[in-house]
Amino acid sequence: MVDLLQRAQRNRRMVSVQTGGGTFLGYVLSYNPELLMMRTVTRQGMLTSVRSINLGEVSQVHFDDKYVRLIEFKEHNPDAVFGLAAAPDGLEHQYLTVPALLQRAMEVRQLVQLITSSDNDPYGYIVRLTDDELLLEAYTTYGDADGHSVLQVDDVRNVVWSDEDTRTIELLLKQRAAASQ
Repeated sequence: MVDLLQRAQRNRRMVSVQTGGGTFLGYVLSYNPELLMMRTVTRQGMLTSVRSINLGEVSQVHFDDKYVRLIEFKEHNPDAVFGLAAAPDGLEHQYLTVPALLQRAMEVRQLVQLITSSDNDPYGYIVRLTDDELLLEAYTTYGDADGHSVLQVDDVRNVVWSDEDTRTIELLLKQRAAASQ
């Protein structure tokens, strides 16, 4: 554990620290055998506090894992992640329904989150749409391809057109595409 704390402090990288009192994200300011001092951040990457944590209460330290890298990514790209939410063109001039939003998302290749009647609220691009079902090119919150899913249109209760998570996924996908060129 000390090696990870030392590496995180030296490289000025974020860690996730698990204690009996919860999980804390942030940067290691200092530590000794008794106490860890951290500059903590929210899951949105916003600096929130400077706090001490009794090192004896720390059960896990995570460094450079997917979740920590995602929070670092949000912290380093606040304008893109937390910028103005895009709305579908013509929103104010149309009578919109969920099927109409799904159609529009497919036409403009908008990454959306589908809020469904089940616990599965996937992110992705709508590839095909019929009156009854849709084919979704799915992605995880980390921007990793997650296969294709077929959903019933009637199971889609709401469409999240643009939020922190959809913008983060889009930005991750754009950066990976640019890096592979």
